Amino acid sequence: MHINLGVPLCSNQLCSIVSTSTMLKNFQFTHYRLTYTVQEHLKMPSDKGNIFRGRFGYLLHHIACIGDTEESCEEKCQYPDRCIYSKCFETPVPDDSPMLRGQPFAPHPFILRPPRTGKLDYAPGDTFTCNLILIGEAINLLPWIVFTFDQMGKKRIGLQGMRGQCRLEKVVSLSACDSQQPKTIYTADTEMLTGDGLILRLDDVMDNAPNVADAIELEFITPTSIKVNGKWMRYLTYEHLIRNLLRRIRFLSYFHCGEDLDIDAHTLIRAADSITHQSRLRWFRKDRYSYRAEKSVPMGGFIGPVRFEGDLQPFLPFIFLGEYLHIGHHTAFGFGQYRITSPS
Repeated sequence: MHINLGVPLCSNQLCSIVSTSTMLKNFQFTHYRLTYTVQEHLKMPSDKGNIFRGRFGYLLHHIACIGDTEESCEEKCQYPDRCIYSKCFETPVPDDSPMLRGQPFAPHPFILRPPRTGKLDYAPGDTFTCNLILIGEAINLLPWIVFTFDQMGKKRIGLQGMRGQCRLEKVVSLSACDSQQPKTIYTADTEMLTGDGLILRLDDVMDNAPNVADAIELEFITPTSIKVNGKWMRYLTYEHLIRNLLRRIRFLSYFHCGEDLDIDAHTLIRAADSITHQSRLRWFRKDRYSYRAEKSVPMGGFIGPVRFEGDLQPFLPFIFLGEYLHIGHHTAFGFGQYRITSPS
């Protein structure tokens, strides 16, 4: 699509660029809530993303890998295109890929939402939940993923030296914007996975999205790490938001759903310049300990509310979808999550 960028575009022209009836027809995702019951005393940090992301990766690798060591996995794997662990954590970028060429891996096809509570000490009988979003072909890996999270509880969760056993009580599939009742697909009593649950698409998100006129407020509830020209941003313009959403949605769709995002991104980003913003964001630092590197790794991002005003209609499909997909770096740890709130 070719449009003269020197001529201001009206809303109808922009909305014709972003047609929900034609784009992302293959894009699909699922949203699960996993509920655990604590069986032994355990202790967790206030930020639980590192605990769940680390145990998920370690145990899935242990379950899926047929090799003897990490070296054989990285250098001598006989089935790199079929490996369950690779599909989740190290999705390869094909040599002939038109995007991310030269990069070793594509974005993870999952988003982890660890328990968002400051609770540190857990006693037998306590419960907690962890949410997980799977994208595209990763939905086919659900049996292995549920088994991994079940083993995560049995093999103990928590800080090193203070872990305790937990029981994965149930897994429920959630709808878009709570438009349907959650569907239970796994219980500890049966130990049976009954299906993939509710498959969500862009239409489901849009049909149940809130009404937005000319103003919207996003509240970033987990640290959001965005780089611009090699520097971490401590603020967020509308252009930064739209650029990151378009890039993330396009990569996830292309590598995990087999479909490119067919829109005129340059025109849309240019139109974002007309949107004003009022920000009350603040920087929040969260370091994590890497057991692989055996050192503390600095991590952080901005949190808080930001309000945007202007002609928002052409951008809403990406903003509403981003509420599920997160933006920025470290989404596998739960970073980059925002929720849409009614602007006051």
